[in-house]
Amino acid sequence: MITLKDFLILTKFKLSFTVSLSLVFAFVLAKSTIDFQIVYPFLGVLLLALGVSSLNQVQEYKEDALMPRTWNRPVAANRLSVRDGFIISFLLILFSFLFIYLSMKMLGIIIFSSVIILYNLFYTKGKKITVYAAVYGAVLGIVPPMIGWISANGEITDIKFIAIALFYFIWQIPHFWLLTLKYNQDYKKAKFPTVVDKFGKEGLERVTFIWLLLTVISGLFLILVFFSISALILILLIILNIYTIYSIFQLRVNHKYIKNFITINFYMIITMSLLMVDKLL
Repeated sequence: MITLKDFLILTKFKLSFTVSLSLVFAFVLAKSTIDFQIVYPFLGVLLLALGVSSLNQVQEYKEDALMPRTWNRPVAANRLSVRDGFIISFLLILFSFLFIYLSMKMLGIIIFSSVIILYNLFYTKGKKITVYAAVYGAVLGIVPPMIGWISANGEITDIKFIAIALFYFIWQIPHFWLLTLKYNQDYKKAKFPTVVDKFGKEGLERVTFIWLLLTVISGLFLILVFFSISALILILLIILNIYTIYSIFQLRVNHKYIKNFITINFYMIITMSLLMVDKLL
């Protein structure tokens, strides 16, 4: 029997829930309201995120056991068997397919199947082969907001959705690379090739700095596209962008990777939250 604590660790619940929030953001931005139409796609995306995260830990339990950051995960620490971990992930994914079918029929099934292939095959396996596996993760980051947008009857060719997709894609790259900079030695212990091997730590820090700035630029583009912003929301967004840009430039001075990791994630969540609140008001 798995404990609640281990279940939350196995499914990366905090991250999975945050991923699901991007669906809510996109839904509201497309529809300017929130209603019961969002329930099935939200549950589908949340359960899928929980399921593929669990499956990922089952696939990588040997590597997780070698890294201080991950050695205490349930399967890696032998608190949960590989078999039980797989059953949990299978059931979560199965129910996610049920909810997305109720919402989007076969289109949802196709999208979810593609996510599993990209995440648990190309991304998970790719991490052992190429230093650019993060690109697969960045592509996957677009899927939840896309489902939210489609569920609200939005067109994915709309410039507004393109701005959202661009924002989420660009944000994911420094999100991954800041963790790589911080935990590069851990990845080496598990024999994962990293971008540090390609660029060196100093080189990757410079590249990550550029991608952090690109994240803010794409965020400003997103704000411009959703131009019907109240004065108060606009002031808050200006303050947020100034603070984030300042923190990004501090990276080259203090080399605090986790601080910048938190900052850029905070920037993404608050930007989307403020735009969503503006739409609901």
